[in-house]
Amino acid sequence: MLVLDCFFGRCSKPSCDGCALGLVRSLRLALKSRAMQRKEESCVASVGSWEPPETGTLHPKPTLHKPDIAKKRKRLLAPREEIAWYPVIKPELCNGCGDCKVLCKPGVFELGEPDPAGIHRPKLIVAHPYKCLVLCNRCVPICTSGAIILPNPADFEKFVEYVDIEES
Repeated sequence: MLVLDCFFGRCSKPSCDGCALGLVRSLRLALKSRAMQRKEESCVASVGSWEPPETGTLHPKPTLHKPDIAKKRKRLLAPREEIAWYPVIKPELCNGCGDCKVLCKPGVFELGEPDPAGIHRPKLIVAHPYKCLVLCNRCVPICTSGAIILPNPADFEKFVEYVDIEES
């Protein structure tokens, strides 16, 4: 049962340092990371057209032609300090697994106060809210306990403009 608790982020140890099951947690994070990458790729995957197979071949292999897609980048239309887009963590739901901290590249999340009794892991807090990328929501599905809440994205579309990236 201890292995499953560690795998699903319900481990009762305050930290994974020196734990024999640290590999189980690493495996969970790797699997979640791969699932997130697949989800992002499926959202961005382009639909191409198939060429008809050549006649006279025994095993025709269709080839997929990808249309030229211009890459888009977000540009903010207001200073970041004026945009209230950042996550909120419900402390009663946070299990202190730290998956959000590992996933978040800008460094929005930090460990909170340690448990005085030393029984539970420290809860995570939003230490740097304005480092959060506007309209980014990658931390929500990675949270096993459902403790992360983001504002409604429709309210923040007015702050973002998408521009084409010129490739050289």
